[in-house]
Amino acid sequence: MSCCFLTIFLQTAGSFTELVAHTGTLAKTILIILLVLSVVSWTIMVEKFRFFRSSLRATGKFLKVFESTGSLSSIKDSARKHPLSPEAQVVIEVVSEIEKGTIRDSESLDRFLDSLTMRIVSSWESYLIFLATTATISPFLGLLGTVWGIMTSFLSMGLRGSANLYVVGPGIAEALITTIFGLGAAIPAVIGYNYILRVIRRREDELVEFNAKLRARIVGKEV
Repeated sequence: MSCCFLTIFLQTAGSFTELVAHTGTLAKTILIILLVLSVVSWTIMVEKFRFFRSSLRATGKFLKVFESTGSLSSIKDSARKHPLSPEAQVVIEVVSEIEKGTIRDSESLDRFLDSLTMRIVSSWESYLIFLATTATISPFLGLLGTVWGIMTSFLSMGLRGSANLYVVGPGIAEALITTIFGLGAAIPAVIGYNYILRVIRRREDELVEFNAKLRARIVGKEV
């Protein structure tokens, strides 16, 4: 049974490869663009997933130390051991600014925390525009290949005066391949974009909540 499935798979893969190999120049160009978009999109998604997973672990460890440590200098020393935690990054930068004398009152502290939070969230959102772009343009690129393939089929019918499968087959196959590639690039990009954006918004809320706790502790010690 397994041998039969393997034979069918190899025959299907071979037929698909042949279809791609016999597509026209425009279709090949579209397929290459879609392949590049898909590869880059998957790379971005995997890296984002890895980053947030590692960041959450580091934050969990740091928050335990934060809750049990009193002095700001001790918290800063502990934060340096968790470089992947944005909360630890906030502590390091805020305490450093306090030590420099840049932050002198609660208002300057609030401004710095808001600015720092925006900077951190912006770094999280980096490359998301690529996923959004891939999700938007990939179906249209696939549609362009589809329209071109169908148009090629009609032109072949007109030139040869025949509508048999031999005449229209290559154009139809070209149209279907670009459609499949377009959807194959767009669907994961849409899912990845929405998921990552939701994670970012949740982490942003958590970071803002942590900033409030840090502010209360600093103000309580009189900046």
